[in-house]
Amino acid sequence: MSEVLLTLSPYIKVALPVPMRTLFDYKVPKAITLRHELKPGMRVKVPFGKSSRLGVIVALSDHSEWDPEQIKPLTSLHDKSPVISAELMALCEWAARYYHHPIGDVIFHALPILLRKGENAEFRTENWWFTTEKGQAISLEQLSRAPRQQDFLKAVQQHPNGLSQHAASVLDLAPSAAKILEEKGLLRKEPRSFNKGGERHAHVTQIPPTLNMEQMRATEHILDYRHQFHVALLDGVTGSGKTEVFLRVMARLIEEGKQILVMVPEIGLTPQTLKRFENRFNTDIVLMHSNMSDRERLDAWLLAASGHAKIIIGTRSAAFIPAPNLGLIVIDEEHDTSYKQHEGFRYHARDLAIKRAQALNIPVLLASATPSYESLTNALQKRFAWLKLRQRAGNAQIPKMERVDLRGKSLVHGFSEQALVNMKQCLERKEQVLVFLNRRGYAPTLMCHQCGWIAACDHCDVNLTVHKRANKLHCHHCDTQKALIHTCPECQSEELFTVGEGTEQIETQLSTLFKEVPILRIDRDSTQRKSAMAKLTQKIHEHDQAILIGTQMLAKGHHFPNVTLVIIMDADAGLFSSDFRGMERTAQLITQVAGRAGRAKKPGHVLLQTYHPDHAAIECLCNLGYEHFAIDGLAERKSLSLPPFYHQVIVRAESGNEQEAMQLLSAMRNDLEPFFAKEVYLVGPYTAIIVRKAGQHRALISIKAAQRGPLHQATQMMTEWLEQSTKQHRIRFAIDVDPLETY
Repeated sequence: MSEVLLTLSPYIKVALPVPMRTLFDYKVPKAITLRHELKPGMRVKVPFGKSSRLGVIVALSDHSEWDPEQIKPLTSLHDKSPVISAELMALCEWAARYYHHPIGDVIFHALPILLRKGENAEFRTENWWFTTEKGQAISLEQLSRAPRQQDFLKAVQQHPNGLSQHAASVLDLAPSAAKILEEKGLLRKEPRSFNKGGERHAHVTQIPPTLNMEQMRATEHILDYRHQFHVALLDGVTGSGKTEVFLRVMARLIEEGKQILVMVPEIGLTPQTLKRFENRFNTDIVLMHSNMSDRERLDAWLLAASGHAKIIIGTRSAAFIPAPNLGLIVIDEEHDTSYKQHEGFRYHARDLAIKRAQALNIPVLLASATPSYESLTNALQKRFAWLKLRQRAGNAQIPKMERVDLRGKSLVHGFSEQALVNMKQCLERKEQVLVFLNRRGYAPTLMCHQCGWIAACDHCDVNLTVHKRANKLHCHHCDTQKALIHTCPECQSEELFTVGEGTEQIETQLSTLFKEVPILRIDRDSTQRKSAMAKLTQKIHEHDQAILIGTQMLAKGHHFPNVTLVIIMDADAGLFSSDFRGMERTAQLITQVAGRAGRAKKPGHVLLQTYHPDHAAIECLCNLGYEHFAIDGLAERKSLSLPPFYHQVIVRAESGNEQEAMQLLSAMRNDLEPFFAKEVYLVGPYTAIIVRKAGQHRALISIKAAQRGPLHQATQMMTEWLEQSTKQHRIRFAIDVDPLETY
C-alpha cells in the first residue's frame, strides 16, 4: 500500500494498555488526514468508554469489520513521527503472539513511562556547569568544611568542557551544592539542549590486555560473523576474561558506526560495567535500568533512538530500546533468572533479544560461566556456536573447592570451626573473605518460646522475616510490613526468639568476632538507595582486609581481586527443591559465588558448608565442574521429558475465594482437553506451593509438548476460554510461556 493511500486511510487500528487481546478501530477525521500523515507507531488520544486514553497506532486500514456508525473518531494526534519504529513494532507483535499477552500492554511496556503518560518524545533543556576563573584557581582545601561543594567543584574542574546535569546525577552530586558555588562566583550555569549524546570523558583510553589463545579464537569467531545473524555462547569459567572478548568485538563494530546493546541482569552490575566501558571507549554510553528517574530513562531512550549513544547498557527492559544502527547484542550472565519477567507481561529478555537480532540480521553473544540448560542444549545441537574459555585470564588459578561436613559439629553463629580458622588466617594475610548466604534480613522466623506462636503474614501463607536494624517484620512476597514486636500476641510471653539466620544477623555476629575488620553487607536492603551499590563496591576496593557478606547479588560478575576465601554457609539450599530447576540454580549459584575467589595473583579457596557432603550433585560440582554437572542434568531432564526437551506453558489463576481458582481451571480442562492435539500433555490443576499470596488463592495448570505448534494452539484456546469465563468473575489469570517458576 502506498504512502498516499496510507495517509488517506479512513480507519486506524489502535493498541491500548488494557487487559484485552485485541486492537481497537477508530475513524480518522478529515481535518487530521489533510494536515498530518499518520503512520504506525504514532501515539493518539482516543475515546474509550466514558473517558479518553493514549494509544499507539498499529495499522492503517481502508475498511473495518465494525458498523461505521459505531466507530468513534480519534480525538487528537500526539506525535509528528512514530515513537515506535517498524522494527520494534514487529517485535512487539511477535512477543504478544508468542507470550499470549495483550498487544497494547506489550507496546506500552516498550515505551518509557513518560511517553506512556503523554510526554513529548523530545530532548529537554538541562543545565551545564563551568568553572569561573575564580573557581578554576581556588584550592579545593578551602572547601574542606563543605564536602558536597568540594565534590561538585572538583568534578566540574575535571570536566573542562562543562559538566551536565545528567552527569552530575550519575556522579551523585548534590544540586544544592552547585547553587551555593554559583553564589560564591566559583561556577557559572548555562542551559543547553540535552541532545549532544552521552557523557564523554576527557581521558586516555585504557590499553587492552593481551589475549590468551582461547580469547583470541573466540574474538575472531564472533568478528567473522559480525554482519549476519549468529548466536554464540561464550562459556567461560569465572575470571576467564569473557568481558575482554566482547570489548574487542565491540571496538570493531563501533569503528564501523554500529550501536551495541549490552544487557546485564542486575542494576548492581551497571556501574562497574559502565566504568569498564568508559575506561576503554571514548564514545557515548547510556544506562537503562529501574533505579533511574523517569526523566533519566527517557533521556537515555532518546539518545539511543537518535543513534548518538553507541553503547547502551541495560537490564531486562532494555531489550526494547530503540537503536537504529544496532550491530550487536551482548547478554552477560545469560543464565540469570532476572532476565525473565515474573509478573504481568511474562517475557524472557534473552529470548526476545535473540528474536530481535534475527530480524535485524545481527549477531548475539551470550556470556556465562554457568550457561542455562536451554543455551547449553542449543549449543550441543549446533544451533549456537559454543565458544569455551577454560583458563583464567593472566596467571589466576581456578579456586580449590572444599566440602566442610557439618554432621555432628557444633557451629558458632552458623560457622564451622574450620571456616572461622580459615577466615582468621585469610584476614591476617590482609586479604578479603566473602561470606555467602542467600537470605536477607536478620532471621526468617520469629517464634514464641512458651506457646510456639510464629509471626506469619496476614495475606500470604509464609512467615514474616525479622529485620532488626529497621525494627520491623517484613513479608518478602507481598511487601507487608509491621513493627517488630516483643510480646507474644497469643500468650503475652516476652520470650520471643528468632529461628534461622539472615545476612543482617551474620553481619552482627561477625562484628563481635572480628571487631577490627571492616564488614560490608551487600543485599537488597543495603543497596536500596541510589548509588549505594557503587559506594559499597568502592569501599571493597579501598580495604585490603575486609569481610563481605551478601546474597546472590554478590555472585554476579563482580571482580574483587583481593577476595581469596569464599564461605558458602548453606550449600544444601536447593538440593531437595520441589522445582525441577532447583539443582541447576543451586549449581549455578555455588559456581558463581566460588568464582569470586582468587581472581588475581593470589590463590583462591572455597568452603562449602554442607550436611550432605556425599550428595552426588555436590561431589560432581566440586570434582568435575559445572559443564559435566550440567550435561548429566540434561540427560536426566531428557529422560523425564522436561524442558528444554519439552516446551511448557503454565496457566495461573488466582481469586480471593479459596475454591474459585481451582474450579475455574478444572472446568477449562474438562471443556478443552478433548480438542487438544494428542501430543499435548496436561498436569493439574494443582495449588501453588505458597497457596495464598497477597490475599489471593492460587491454582495452576501445566501443559507441555515436544513441539511448539500444538502447544501454542492449545494455549490460544485456553486464553480465549479464560477471557470469556472471567468476564463476570473476580478471577485473574496469567499465561506464562517458557516459565522458570512452575509452582
